[in-house]
Amino acid sequence: MRLLFGLAALVAAAPALWGTSASAQAAAPAAARGDACDRACLRGKADALLASIVAHDPGRLPLARTYRATENGVPAALPMMTIWRTATAAAHTFHVIDPVSQQVLLVSDIAEGSSHALLFGRIRVAQGQISEIELYVDRSRSDGGFQFEATGLAQLPSAWTQQVAPARLPTRDALLVAGRSIFDTRLSGPEAAPSCVMMENGKPVAEDPEVLKVIGGGGPELAHNADGSVPIPCGAPPFRPTDPDARTDIVDEAQGIVVSIGTMEGLVQPYVITAPTISAFVPDAMMQPYLDLLAAQRKTGRFNRPELVPTRASITVVQMQRYYDGKLQGMHLLEKLGPVGARSPWTAKNP
Repeated sequence: MRLLFGLAALVAAAPALWGTSASAQAAAPAAARGDACDRACLRGKADALLASIVAHDPGRLPLARTYRATENGVPAALPMMTIWRTATAAAHTFHVIDPVSQQVLLVSDIAEGSSHALLFGRIRVAQGQISEIELYVDRSRSDGGFQFEATGLAQLPSAWTQQVAPARLPTRDALLVAGRSIFDTRLSGPEAAPSCVMMENGKPVAEDPEVLKVIGGGGPELAHNADGSVPIPCGAPPFRPTDPDARTDIVDEAQGIVVSIGTMEGLVQPYVITAPTISAFVPDAMMQPYLDLLAAQRKTGRFNRPELVPTRASITVVQMQRYYDGKLQGMHLLEKLGPVGARSPWTAKNP
């Protein structure tokens, strides 16, 4: 899936939308004056959430009288959630802060004793209190569908960490258009910068050298990592997965970051080149290219180890994208695999 996604043709840029405000893509309503959190306040609420998790004490959080909360898509009161029982430390937290929608997306390396988990999700604040908590926890490669490296947050590519002057950043409207294009093929975002790094669940994405040998990719014109793998460039192939219920309402104008959250169906397929054989989630929209890739590998006669039977599943993707200088500079897919047919309670009508 990585190779197919990364090497597909990028969607053409849409300069008419990128450089100007579009009323049809208006930003989310601003929070009411007088009771809104600013950036420092919102970051404080997110950090208070992490401190509460590590202390195993949800009672210390400034919660609204009634609140919505899920862990891995399952609704529960905070004292019943697993992460409040298991976490022992939090480090290398990344914040995406949106004072307009009063939301924060946070990504953090969570220690659970000697193991590391990747926590990601969002909170919403209303009248100074946390009213929504949507959390996902990956503890292994199977949780995310393929890639996983919670400790990778300590070494994010510079595109995510460097400060950029406001004049180099896009407008909020342009970021919303770019964010909606992630799960809507009718929209196009700006082209990717040559230095753009694609990440998946804390890990920069690169194709396995054995796959490249089979399909003939990874020529000398492409930069190679020390292990022979080839970094997969950023981009949005025209056959990318779509979700009509995707949510795009977290925009960090100060950093040039937009977040879109969607759920899609697919198959967990065998990834046959490894020993022992592992697996990879493949969205339905990208299935045929992946089957073609498997067929090419099997023709070699070198891969006959036990492998997983292809099995239906769904996946929730929280995708962050950073833009400046008119180009996509970084994309990070945060993914949580789920059972077949699973949908997000956050897209369902409130009771």
